[in-house]
Amino acid sequence: MNGFYNGSVGTEKFELMRNRFPNNHRIIGIVNDRGNYDLKFDFKSPMNILAKVLLGLGILTIIASLIKGNWILPIAFTIFGLIFFADFKLKEKKEINRLTDKILEFHKSEYE
Repeated sequence: MNGFYNGSVGTEKFELMRNRFPNNHRIIGIVNDRGNYDLKFDFKSPMNILAKVLLGLGILTIIASLIKGNWILPIAFTIFGLIFFADFKLKEKKEINRLTDKILEFHKSEYE
Protein backbone atom coordinates (compact mmCIF):
# COMPACT_ATOMS: atom_id res chain seq x y z
CA MET A 1 0.00 0.00 0.00
CA ASN A 2 2.65 2.41 -1.15
CA GLY A 3 4.69 2.18 2.04
CA PHE A 4 1.84 3.25 4.32
CA TYR A 5 1.82 -0.07 6.21
CA ASN A 6 4.35 -2.80 6.85
CA GLY A 7 3.83 -6.31 8.14
CA SER A 8 2.97 -9.75 6.89
CA VAL A 9 0.15 -10.96 4.66
CA GLY A 10 -0.82 -14.61 4.28
CA THR A 11 -3.75 -16.53 2.85
CA GLU A 12 -5.58 -16.88 6.19
CA LYS A 13 -4.21 -13.93 8.18
CA PHE A 14 -2.52 -10.56 7.91
CA GLU A 15 -0.78 -8.37 10.45
CA LEU A 16 -0.13 -4.75 9.55
CA MET A 17 1.51 -1.87 11.39
CA ARG A 18 1.38 1.70 10.19
CA ASN A 19 4.68 3.24 9.08
CA ARG A 20 5.02 6.08 11.52
CA PHE A 21 6.94 6.76 14.68
CA PRO A 22 5.97 6.11 17.44
CA ASN A 23 3.63 3.24 16.65
CA ASN A 24 2.69 0.67 19.27
CA HIS A 25 -0.41 -0.71 17.55
CA ARG A 26 -1.14 -3.34 14.93
CA ILE A 27 -4.14 -4.48 12.94
CA ILE A 28 -4.71 -8.21 12.60
CA GLY A 29 -7.13 -9.65 10.07
CA ILE A 30 -8.21 -13.30 10.25
CA VAL A 31 -10.41 -14.94 7.60
CA ASN A 32 -13.78 -16.05 8.97
CA ASP A 33 -16.15 -18.77 7.69
CA ARG A 34 -17.73 -16.47 5.10
CA GLY A 35 -14.36 -15.58 3.57
CA ASN A 36 -14.26 -12.06 5.03
CA TYR A 37 -11.64 -10.72 7.40
CA ASP A 38 -12.38 -10.13 11.07
CA LEU A 39 -10.24 -7.15 12.12
CA LYS A 40 -8.61 -6.92 15.51
CA PHE A 41 -6.67 -3.93 16.83
CA ASP A 42 -4.18 -4.30 19.67
CA PHE A 43 -0.74 -3.39 20.92
CA LYS A 44 2.29 -4.92 19.28
CA SER A 45 4.77 -6.87 21.35
CA PRO A 46 6.13 -6.12 24.00
CA MET A 47 3.49 -3.44 24.68
CA ASN A 48 0.68 -6.03 24.68
CA ILE A 49 2.40 -7.95 27.50
CA LEU A 50 3.10 -4.74 29.44
CA ALA A 51 -0.54 -3.62 29.09
CA LYS A 52 -1.80 -6.95 30.50
CA VAL A 53 0.67 -6.82 33.41
CA LEU A 54 -0.29 -3.23 34.23
CA LEU A 55 -3.99 -4.13 34.08
CA GLY A 56 -3.43 -6.98 36.54
CA LEU A 57 -1.38 -4.78 38.88
CA GLY A 58 -4.01 -2.07 38.71
CA ILE A 59 -6.79 -4.48 39.62
CA LEU A 60 -4.75 -5.89 42.53
CA THR A 61 -3.99 -2.36 43.75
CA ILE A 62 -7.67 -1.42 43.58
CA ILE A 63 -8.70 -4.52 45.54
CA ALA A 64 -5.99 -3.98 48.17
CA SER A 65 -6.94 -0.32 48.54
CA LEU A 66 -10.62 -1.16 48.95
CA ILE A 67 -9.80 -3.77 51.60
CA LYS A 68 -7.78 -1.15 53.52
CA GLY A 69 -10.65 1.33 53.20
CA ASN A 70 -8.89 3.75 50.86
CA TRP A 71 -11.26 5.05 48.18
CA ILE A 72 -9.11 7.69 46.49
CA LEU A 73 -6.69 5.34 44.75
CA PRO A 74 -9.40 3.05 43.27
CA ILE A 75 -11.34 6.05 41.99
CA ALA A 76 -8.20 7.55 40.41
CA PHE A 77 -7.22 4.20 38.84
CA THR A 78 -10.75 3.69 37.50
CA ILE A 79 -10.85 7.16 35.94
CA PHE A 80 -7.38 6.68 34.43
CA GLY A 81 -8.41 3.24 33.12
CA LEU A 82 -11.57 4.60 31.51
CA ILE A 83 -9.63 7.42 29.83
CA PHE A 84 -7.04 4.94 28.57
CA PHE A 85 -9.77 2.58 27.29
CA ALA A 86 -11.64 5.40 25.51
CA ASP A 87 -8.40 6.58 23.87
CA PHE A 88 -7.62 3.04 22.72
CA LYS A 89 -11.10 2.58 21.22
CA LEU A 90 -10.86 5.91 19.37
CA LYS A 91 -7.47 4.91 17.95
CA GLU A 92 -8.92 1.53 16.95
CA LYS A 93 -11.76 3.12 15.01
CA LYS A 94 -9.46 5.67 13.38
CA GLU A 95 -6.86 3.06 12.30
CA ILE A 96 -9.43 0.61 10.93
CA ASN A 97 -11.10 3.42 8.96
CA ARG A 98 -7.70 4.53 7.66
CA LEU A 99 -6.87 0.94 6.61
CA THR A 100 -10.15 0.43 4.79
CA ASP A 101 -9.76 3.80 3.05
CA LYS A 102 -6.27 2.82 1.87
CA ILE A 103 -7.49 -0.58 0.67
CA LEU A 104 -10.35 1.02 -1.26
CA GLU A 105 -7.98 3.63 -2.71
CA PHE A 106 -5.56 0.87 -3.76
CA HIS A 107 -8.38 -1.21 -5.25
CA LYS A 108 -9.71 1.81 -7.13
CA SER A 109 -6.27 2.62 -8.57
CA GLU A 110 -5.99 -0.93 -9.98
CA TYR A 111 -8.99 -0.34 -12.22
CA GLU A 112 -7.98 3.07 -13.52
